[in-house]
Amino acid sequence: MKTVAILAAALLVTACGNPAPTPKTTANDSLAALALAEPKSATGEGSITAIDADTGKITLAHGPVAELSWPAMTMGFAAKSGQTGGLKVGDKVRFAFRWDGRTAEIESIDKI
Repeated sequence: MKTVAILAAALLVTACGNPAPTPKTTANDSLAALALAEPKSATGEGSITAIDADTGKITLAHGPVAELSWPAMTMGFAAKSGQTGGLKVGDKVRFAFRWDGRTAEIESIDKI
């Protein structure tokens, strides 16, 4: 009986000394969590570096976006049919967009 008590105490001490492993969070997990948040509207200014009418994507080199605490960067935005009409690579633009944590979608875009 004494041996069983000693063995049980040793197992209890060992179990208490080793906390359960914590699941690792990846960048994709963080992005998925962002995607579940309510989409945010923001505005920016920049210049067009590419337009792909087939995919509806416009790439902008834009300045900081205060509403989202973003630094200046170059990134692609989804655009609806007709939003890029009259625009060309090199144009300076002011734009409004919605960000859902994964995709930025142009709401309006105008030359400046």
